[in-house]
This record gives sequence, C-alpha cells and structure tokens, in this order.
Amino acid sequence: MRKEHYLLKVLTPLHIGAGQGLGHVDLPIVREAHTNFPYIPGTSLKGALRNIEINQVARARGEKPSQVEEKLKDKDKFDPKDRDILRLAKIFGTAGEVAEQDNKAVEEGKEVGAGKVLFSDAFIVLFPVKSAKGVFSLTTCPYVMNRFFELLGIDQRVKDVPEGKAKVLNTNGHKNLIKDNIKDNNKYKLLLEEFVFEVEESEELKKFVELVGNFVGEEKKQRIVCVSDTDFMDFVSNYTEVRTHIKINLDTGTADRGALWTEEYVPAESVFAFSLVFLEELDFTPPTTFHLGGDITTGKGFVKVQRLEV
Repeated sequence: MRKEHYLLKVLTPLHIGAGQGLGHVDLPIVREAHTNFPYIPGTSLKGALRNIEINQVARARGEKPSQVEEKLKDKDKFDPKDRDILRLAKIFGTAGEVAEQDNKAVEEGKEVGAGKVLFSDAFIVLFPVKSAKGVFSLTTCPYVMNRFFELLGIDQRVKDVPEGKAKVLNTNGHKNLIKDNIKDNNKYKLLLEEFVFEVEESEELKKFVELVGNFVGEEKKQRIVCVSDTDFMDFVSNYTEVRTHIKINLDTGTADRGALWTEEYVPAESVFAFSLVFLEELDFTPPTTFHLGGDITTGKGFVKVQRLEV
C-alpha cells in the first residue's frame, strides 16, 4: 500500500453543492458537520478525475466517452484483456452489470472489483480573507495545522491561539501587517475584514509555512496568518463568496418571476489537502489543473494540484 498527499488550490470560485439550503443562501456549499469548514468530498475528486481519464482514453481511441464508459458498465462489452479499460477499472472500479459480475469474480480471485485507488476528502488548509493592507491574507488555525501534520505523519503540534490574536512566522516582509506606532514601534496589528488582531511571531509556523509555501509561492507565503480556531471558523462560515443569479425571459428581456437565486462559492486562493491511497501499484497521477464542481461554462471550479514531498 502506498500513500500520496496533495495540495489543491482553487483558481476560480468553486461550488460543490450541498443541495437546497434552508438559510439565506439558496445553493450552499458542502461543509463538514463537526466544524462547518468547507471541504471537497472524495466522491467529487474521484468523479472529476475519472471523467478526465475516460475522455483521454476516448480521444486516443477515436471513440466517444460514453462508449468507453459503457465498457466499464456492460458485462457483454467489458473486456479485461483491453489494457485501457482494465486500467480504468483498476483505478476507479467498475459499475452497473460489470460490478455485479465482478463481485463473484473477485471472490474467485479472477477479476477487478472495487477501485484500487482510494480518494480521501480534501480539507481546508488556507482560506483567503480580505485585509486592510496587502489585499488579502491566507488564514489558517491550530486545528487545521495539526490536522495537516497528522495527515503527513509529522510529529508536531501547534498550541492554541487566543481569540483576537494572530501568529506569523516573520513580521519582516509580511504583506498584511500594520505597524502600531501609537503604542510600540515593535508591535504590529492585522486588520481582516472588520476585525483587528494583535500579531506576534512564532517559530511553530515554520514547518507548515515551508510545506505549504512551496505550493502557493514565495509572494503568497508572506500572507500566511494563524488565527484562533474560533476566528477561523467565523471566517470560513461568513466570508465565502455568495453570488446572486437571475434568469432572463427571452421574450421580455426582463427577469422571470421567481427566477432569482443565490449560490455560494469557495473563494479563489483557498487551499485544500487530500490523499490518494494505492492498494496496488498503478500508473495514475492527477493532472496539474482540472475542473471540479458546477458552473464550468462560466469559468468556475478550476483547480491546481501538486504532490507534497515530505
């Protein structure tokens, strides 16, 4: 068994829906039940990557994607000697009639069965928040950082941060800090949305900033800020992107009655972490950039991924 860990950056606003909402947002994003943090379900990652792989095979063979998919579903068309189809079946598993057929075949040790690559959910690592200086900060919190270290098997823990406080690795060169000239020239403050934070340096952030900074880049690395778990929960709960949509009547050129709705998005610059677990040695690597979620025709949901080397 082999594990690979990845970071995923949201390039354009991302909507993976939770269905019809009961609050002020009609179409909210999916959130973890225990934290209310945005996340990306493993099913969404697997589905998007499966679709990409099927399309690549279809183009190479001069077939339609639906024809390739049919060979993974129809027991009369599934051919385990077809290397392309067998590879797809091993990575993502089979479906439909083929899956039913495989259950018996697997018991006899002859066939593919469930996919041999496991896709984890992707949890939030960095969340962008508007800053009075430097446009935006990339916020995180001790809970998220400790979760990240646990995922990577790093024996390090970050202590709690008091509410109203913020930690940075280095105040020198940080993009978002404001010098507190009134009280002390060596003190800094941070203004995120309408909240003011007192800032202090902390070496606890060094390993985290090194790992994540290699992905987001040197300039973005200077925006990373650690706030308290409570403050972070407030940011991810209340400062996502919400857009209002309408449907225009083609005859009148005005909005249809009742055709007004709001949709929630994870903002661009957000960063998530996820893992792939390989039960067999397979030739599979996620593409560097691809599309997740809805609204692809309006440019939403494009993401970038990079494997983490620890």
